[in-house]
Amino acid sequence: MTSISKYDVVIVRFPFASSLKYKARPAVVVSSNLYNKNTRNTLLILAISSSNENKLDFEINIDAWKDAGLLKPSIFKSAIATIEKEFIMAKVGSLSIGDRGQLEKMIKKIY
Repeated sequence: MTSISKYDVVIVRFPFASSLKYKARPAVVVSSNLYNKNTRNTLLILAISSSNENKLDFEINIDAWKDAGLLKPSIFKSAIATIEKEFIMAKVGSLSIGDRGQLEKMIKKIY
């Protein structure tokens, strides 16, 4: 796997609780580059969704979604998770400087 850095947009394998199947979903890496080198091989990620359905007031649009490697207009969701690096299927892009700033503001509001 390619080196993963903070603000990289990745495709993550999310397993179903009741089976061995999984869904591929986009996420952005929010852990620091120091943390990303940890020996536990884990990352902190924040979910990305192309659905505006049930969007919370503080969840924000990703302005440069194409540049981030996303296929559709998308939003930052308010769900942060710790995952093992082996669940990363691909790195598809990186957030723009503007979207990084927006993400940091959102995180400060909710965490």
